[in-house]
Parts: sequence; structure tokens; C-alpha cells
Amino acid sequence: MRRLVVNADDLGYDPEIDRGILEAHARGIVTSATAMVGTRWSAAALRAAPPALGVGLHVVLDEGLSPAAAGEAIRVQLDRFEQLRGAPPSHLDAHRHAHARPGMLPVFAAAAAARGLPLRAIDGAMRRELRAAGVRTSGAFLGDAALRPCWTRERLLAALAALPEGTAELMAHPGHAPSHARTSFGIEREVELEALCDPEARRALAALGVQLVTWTAI
Repeated sequence: MRRLVVNADDLGYDPEIDRGILEAHARGIVTSATAMVGTRWSAAALRAAPPALGVGLHVVLDEGLSPAAAGEAIRVQLDRFEQLRGAPPSHLDAHRHAHARPGMLPVFAAAAAARGLPLRAIDGAMRRELRAAGVRTSGAFLGDAALRPCWTRERLLAALAALPEGTAELMAHPGHAPSHARTSFGIEREVELEALCDPEARRALAALGVQLVTWTAI
């Protein structure tokens, strides 16, 4: 059996990015998103996210934090998420893969284990370490934030055709061009949005027998 979580990062980053993420869920194959909780738009984004969209926490950490300070920052953001959403996050991941920085994965694993949350693994070594710590994660990860955009229509369809058995996560960054956020990843988000909303993507998943799921399936 093949199952796929399609996660849109950066909910709450910018109103236009948020609008695109919700569109990619309503019209496309996005099943999940991860939200920042420290922006001017976080509260509105979490209110606007429908129940059918799984929503996790997109942890944002400053560079150079000690493990203790990072652990406290994660705790504060988890509490803030629950305050805004009225429910725990579906899972954890991190802006710019902060959990992959040296010394950070055990901190994230401890926070995830304490609240029974799954955590994104971006490679096999991370996956093995998380599972050894009793933390749930996906069996495979697809996505590359250094490719801007990563998911053109052609690359997305090729990735879907090559999905492995088990449950995989596909990380995406759909959106409309940001109206406020200062980011080098701007207009390219519209390419990913178009690819994720292309009817051919859903037809390909149906033909392959791939089930779209949220992180609650992991």
C-alpha cells in the first residue's frame, strides 16, 4: 500500500502564501500544512485552515541557539499553537530544516516524544534516529527547498510515479507571490501551486492506487 502526505510549509508566513496553501488544499492534492505561530498572520491562518486540512507546527528557531534554549523555544511555540488552533498540532517540522542542525535533532525528538507527535525526517539517518527514540515519522521524504520551485508539473508527476511502498511525505511550498514577507522564495510558489492543483496529479494518484492522507495516518 502506498500513502502520501502532501505538506505545504509556511502557513502563517504571509497572507498571500496562506491563500495559496488553502487553495492547494481545496483544489489540489495538499492534505497537510505546517504553521508558523510568531507572525502577524498566524492567528488568522490557523482560524482559516479547515478541519480537513491537517495542521502541524513549523518551528522557527534563531541561529546559534543552545539545545536548552531551543527546547524552550519549541515548548513556547507548541503552547502558542494550541492556544491559536484550539488543538495540538498534527506533527512537527522546522523552518529551513532547523532540526537537522548539529545537536538539534535530539531536542526536537524529545519535544515530539513528550507530546506524542510525529516529526519530519528528511533522510534515512534522521529517520533511524527518530524511530530509535520512539518518535513516529514517514517512511520516505520528497522535496528540496533549494529548488525554487521544486515542484513543477513534470517533476511532481515523475515523483508520484516513483512513490515507494508505505507512507511518504511530499514537502511543498505553494502560494501566491508574497505581499508582506521578505523571502527569496516568492513568485516560484505559484509554480508549485499550479502543479499541485493540476488535475493530472490527482488522476495519477488514483491510477497508481495511492491514498492521500494526513499525518494522523502515521
